[in-house]
Amino acid sequence: MTTLYISYKNVLRTLISGCLLCSGMAYGQNSSDEVLDLIEQNNTQIIAAQKTLSATIMDNKTGLNLKNPEVEFEHKWNTRKPGEKGKEVSVTQELEWSVISGQKKQLARTKNELAEISFRQTRNAVLLEAQKKLIEISFCNRMLQELNTQLTDADSLVSIYETLLRNGSGNVLDVNRSKLNRAAIATEIRNTNAQKEVLLQDLYGLNGGNTVSLSPEWSLSPLALPENFDNWFQQMEASVPELNYYQKDLELKKKSVRATKSEMIPSLSVGYTGEFTETERMQGFAIGMSIPLWENKNKVKKSKLDVEAAQSTVSDARQRVYNNLKAQYVQSVELKKSLQMQQEALGSLNTIPLMKEALLKGEINLMDYLNEMARYYDFRKNLLQTEKDYQTALADLHAFEL
Repeated sequence: MTTLYISYKNVLRTLISGCLLCSGMAYGQNSSDEVLDLIEQNNTQIIAAQKTLSATIMDNKTGLNLKNPEVEFEHKWNTRKPGEKGKEVSVTQELEWSVISGQKKQLARTKNELAEISFRQTRNAVLLEAQKKLIEISFCNRMLQELNTQLTDADSLVSIYETLLRNGSGNVLDVNRSKLNRAAIATEIRNTNAQKEVLLQDLYGLNGGNTVSLSPEWSLSPLALPENFDNWFQQMEASVPELNYYQKDLELKKKSVRATKSEMIPSLSVGYTGEFTETERMQGFAIGMSIPLWENKNKVKKSKLDVEAAQSTVSDARQRVYNNLKAQYVQSVELKKSLQMQQEALGSLNTIPLMKEALLKGEINLMDYLNEMARYYDFRKNLLQTEKDYQTALADLHAFEL
């Protein structure tokens, strides 16, 4: 199977591409891309996260300018010399180095990027959940097709044994066994339909309560597994939101160190001052300085320790993500091998016609036939389960690419 190295919208969404038809409020989408895009637009958790992101970005934009200027006005009079009055006016502006140098804006931009990564993590989690629901629904569709095939076979058995009974060459026990077999299959079909309905309701919830209709024939398309994990990880590492988050957090911590150091520089205030009396007018400028002797003590040390902690977190996160993805990759490889083995074994069998021929010739009785067919159909169901597990493992492996 050819390995695909393509962007997330072609990777995992190809996994569940098929004949997706949507009713009413789903605007008639006919591909998995459109379904996931629609869920991204309508999902209430994503919408709430978008609003939170907008609020966070706006909050980060506050406090980026200089403080408001201070204006003072004093009116004085001489109690010993009535009529002698004076006025003083001053306008001062405090100068913050972190604002003037642009460090505050740089910090704000990095905080915004960090918030956007956090939003993408929320979005990816929702879309991954939607994809897994689609995988489950596809499994139900495949299972229903299998069960309907079994039901057709069971109906034919009931018809055969009822005919034999009417002709006097059959017995009631065989008729009852065939009917019980049909009832068991019909019950399993009903249960599978109920499970599918639950999954559809979950999908509606992810779509903001809007309905999404999938055709009964819809099923998964195969997705190739990367041939070499390490090469694939190197290509995709920059796309992992969790690693992006910790890398960006480290960048923020480093910028915070520079901003904290700028706070150790004495801050200045400049302004205009004037004193006016009835006989004199004095005007000039004022310069003030705030010397950071005690207020910012240990702030730089603390910021440097934050950087060291963030560096350790980045290293730990990379190793942890690598190990988790490697485990998922190994699981996917083993599931793929199991799936291929089951497919090869099933392809070499011709059980149904042989067993039915043996039954009709009287070479085996009905109990033997039902037992053998039950084993055969169980094997086919296990194959479908393995397919579902394999697709789910691939979805987890590529989850960060959404």
